[in-house]
Amino acid sequence: MQNELFDKNLKAMGGGEYKELKTELQKIKELREFSYTFGKDSLNINIIKKRSLKAIYKSPLSELEEKIDFFKDYDRYPALFFYGLGNGILYKALLQNKHHKRIIVFEKEIEIIFIVLNLLDLSEELRKGRLILIYTPHMTYTKADTIFSLDSISRFFKTYTLYTHSNFYKNYEEDILKVNTLNLKAIKNISLRKGNDPRDALRGIEQFVCNIPKMINHPSYQTLLKKRRNTKNENVAIIISTGPSLAKQLPLIKEYANKATIFCADSAYPILAKHNIKPDYVCMMERDEIVAECFNNDFKEFDQGITFVVASLVHKNTIDYLERNKRSYILVTRPLSFASSLKLREFGYMSCGMSVAHMNYELANTLNYKNIVFIGQDLAYGSKGESHTKNFLHEKLHDGHYQRDLNKFTTLAYGGKGEVQSSKIWTLFREIFENFISANNKNNIKTYNCTEGGARIEGTIEKPFKEICETLLKKDLKKPFPKIPKLPKEQRNELMLEAYKKIKKQMSLSETFLKECKKIKNQLAALKRGKLKITLDQLNQNLDKLKARLDLKRYNFLLEILGPTLYHEESIIATLYVKSIKNESERQNKLFAWLYAHESLIESIFELVTIQNLTLKKAIIPLQDELEKKKLI
Repeated sequence: MQNELFDKNLKAMGGGEYKELKTELQKIKELREFSYTFGKDSLNINIIKKRSLKAIYKSPLSELEEKIDFFKDYDRYPALFFYGLGNGILYKALLQNKHHKRIIVFEKEIEIIFIVLNLLDLSEELRKGRLILIYTPHMTYTKADTIFSLDSISRFFKTYTLYTHSNFYKNYEEDILKVNTLNLKAIKNISLRKGNDPRDALRGIEQFVCNIPKMINHPSYQTLLKKRRNTKNENVAIIISTGPSLAKQLPLIKEYANKATIFCADSAYPILAKHNIKPDYVCMMERDEIVAECFNNDFKEFDQGITFVVASLVHKNTIDYLERNKRSYILVTRPLSFASSLKLREFGYMSCGMSVAHMNYELANTLNYKNIVFIGQDLAYGSKGESHTKNFLHEKLHDGHYQRDLNKFTTLAYGGKGEVQSSKIWTLFREIFENFISANNKNNIKTYNCTEGGARIEGTIEKPFKEICETLLKKDLKKPFPKIPKLPKEQRNELMLEAYKKIKKQMSLSETFLKECKKIKNQLAALKRGKLKITLDQLNQNLDKLKARLDLKRYNFLLEILGPTLYHEESIIATLYVKSIKNESERQNKLFAWLYAHESLIESIFELVTIQNLTLKKAIIPLQDELEKKKLI
């Protein structure tokens, strides 16, 4: 086999996601587990397991017709999920429906995939990503997370079901359970990452805009990378977090601090200062005022040579504390919608994950460290129920959490022996780390977990910290690292002026958008009162135009404030969107229900965009003052 059709299909399977599967397929020289048969009709293809002589279909043609008929009720589903590739013909047929943006098929048998790719031309569907094939021995949480993060899938979680199209696949119950569990975990975690409170987004936008002058008049993130990117693979990054196990490692960290680059969390910084362990980088990503208190201290000359890498949306107190004690800092932009819309690329981008430990890991990775060591990354409660290490600043905020979480989030312990008590958020943090590490393993980056306590983080190499110190930390590094200069004055002025103009233009666009939004809002209110003066179809067209406007690139700056609301509200009405209709009466009923369901969403959009514009009018003042002082406006 391995004919021209097979080569054409493989060529269409582009990107790194298919690399492992293509390697496995190209190894096959003969079929050992399965055979296939043809009937007179070109669609009459069956596949038989040689040992048991069990066929996938009793009657391929009639079962195909039956399934095509069954899925007519699913004709508006943007995504369908199946366990079992079979002969592949059903999926080829279903993809004739343009409403199906994605069909994702999980298959455990490599030879079944091999047979189908030799017999069917699926190249266009594979190339466009409308058909996604997953070989389940390669299935991981990372793959599930990637799939369910796709735009055509992420708003339709409530419609997710994993179908089997043939009784043959009932023999794969254990594998089906594994796949389904990973998929449901991805759905849950992505929903958590989307957030549910627009106030958080608004606070971040307000603080980011207020901080723009400070950000631009300090060294940029891209300059940091150019000046500090590591070219020596043997250099080691030690990332210090504040899990319960940190205290026992402090003497060894102090002994070897000059032989490694030390990255630490904001909350670890005062603890290290107390033990006279100087970090090279201190990261902070949170927008909350209380987190700023980690920097409300004065360690005098200890701070010299430390670079504070702080997300550009932090509270103003963070910057006040940094400046009060003359600390060297940079503000780095996260790739959130509003900040990205200003295109201040010189100062971005760090995704930061969901914790400051993720931010440290990303920074170490981007600086090209090939050996990254975790210390204090417990992601679990200590043996006495403690959430963090001794002298942790915000310990009181976690009172009662151990009792709240007891036996709800247990996970495998460090070293693989027994279990430890974790929490909902730590479980999510751990899974994000496992995603990052899985990707980094392919890039020959070694991640060592030397926490010697807490939860196991899959993908890390568990080693005693002393062993890593003795084997990897041989030479003193030349510290402090090179200074990071600011951008030239003219460039800084130009960037501030451009940012100011963009924000003013966005505020004007918002006003135009709000006029259209108010018009639709009033029409939906009239519909509810039974006083609508236009047809349902006209109202639906107006609604579609408004929603289409949000999809335009120039309106991306609104998506951060609207994101949680759009995601959660549209998830609710997704089940209505996919509902099949059979006649004009059903169409009218569905249209009425569809419009009625949008009233709350449009109200929320109008309110949030109004609040964002009012907030920007206030937040832009420091930038405006700076430009006026320089006589640039």
